[in-house]
Amino acid sequence: MVMTEMSVGQDPKSVAASLEGTMPWLAPVGLAAEALAALDRPLLAWIQDPEYNEFDSAEFYADRKAAGDKLSKLERRIAKLPPRQSWRMERVWSPDEESSEAYDAAYEQGAVTIGDRVLHPRDLDAYATIAYALAGLREDDGFGDDEDGLGDVDPEDLDAALEWARAGVCVLQQSLPFPFTDVLLYSELDNRPAHRVLFAYADLLRRRDAKAAEAWFTALVYLNPNDNVGARFIAPGGPDPIF
Repeated sequence: MVMTEMSVGQDPKSVAASLEGTMPWLAPVGLAAEALAALDRPLLAWIQDPEYNEFDSAEFYADRKAAGDKLSKLERRIAKLPPRQSWRMERVWSPDEESSEAYDAAYEQGAVTIGDRVLHPRDLDAYATIAYALAGLREDDGFGDDEDGLGDVDPEDLDAALEWARAGVCVLQQSLPFPFTDVLLYSELDNRPAHRVLFAYADLLRRRDAKAAEAWFTALVYLNPNDNVGARFIAPGGPDPIF
């Protein structure tokens, strides 16, 4: 993972300001370390043409207000950010009925055994899918009414699920600078696996430690202010859920 320079002894307030709304850093241990060791390279990630793909939070939220939306404290904070660069991720997905034979063969060739599962180590969707399956929860792109309940997962199953979600996040973080202060918009199809694995980790983590999960839900809104996964309804300072 590319690291920005931060000198030892820097003013704590300056550090806190530079980390506002960013993904926390996860140390790759256990299954995550195994997943990283299996990578032949990180996922590709790049800044799109800034002339056409710069994201202006102030303009985005001004349009929301003009449409009659009332901004939450969290959204008002994001609206004050300067324009940010928009990134795009390489996408690796699990073979399905729409993938070609050539893609299926390439995926199979790159697949490895991690833990007790066979998957392509850059397939972020696979980490999220396995995590939710181990927890016995439904997988959903968006925010639902949480019918499963936060306390209904067996603790050992939750441990295993968090290990897989954490591994997926660590794979993602290999490809982005720290701190990542730009946007990774959900409207870009190839970015969606990143949002799914981040939401999966946050969703599972809040069942273990709701306070620790807050930063992850907040980061999801900073990453994608349109918030297609509904993280703003869980993040501190976000709007009340609408059911």
